[in-house]
Amino acid sequence: MKLITRFAILIMCIAIINVSCSSSAGLLSTLASNPNLSGISSLIKSAGGINSILGSKGPYTLLAPTNDALSTLGGNVGSVQDLMKPENKSQLTNMLQQYVVPGNVSADDIKAGNVKNAAGTPLNLGTAALGESMKSSDGGVVYVINKLLGQ
Repeated sequence: MKLITRFAILIMCIAIINVSCSSSAGLLSTLASNPNLSGISSLIKSAGGINSILGSKGPYTLLAPTNDALSTLGGNVGSVQDLMKPENKSQLTNMLQQYVVPGNVSADDIKAGNVKNAAGTPLNLGTAALGESMKSSDGGVVYVINKLLGQ
């Protein structure tokens, strides 16, 4: 009987770990399918995954700037390499929250400005254009954008 109980507890622990990691893994595998999104994928990994950025499980909507868009980072934020340094993790997380919306949000709602990002502020595309959309395995969606938000 003890063996069955221990086995059941082990199975539950594995299931909990799998569920807590699936949103981040689904999103990262979706990003990996597009080589133009390797920069944002690296930033999310450096921040500890999408779940740690939001502090909750998905699904998520991510506005993913292309590598070309990320190359324009500078000013107070610094470069992609600067943001990936351990001492800048808080700044990186704050920046990434601007690009993540909890839930599965439509392109029409994003364009209309009807959503708030993970930081709790209204999502503002600025001059960025929504491009290709990709569904992630966790039910979330990734929209490719050609510029950084606020430009």
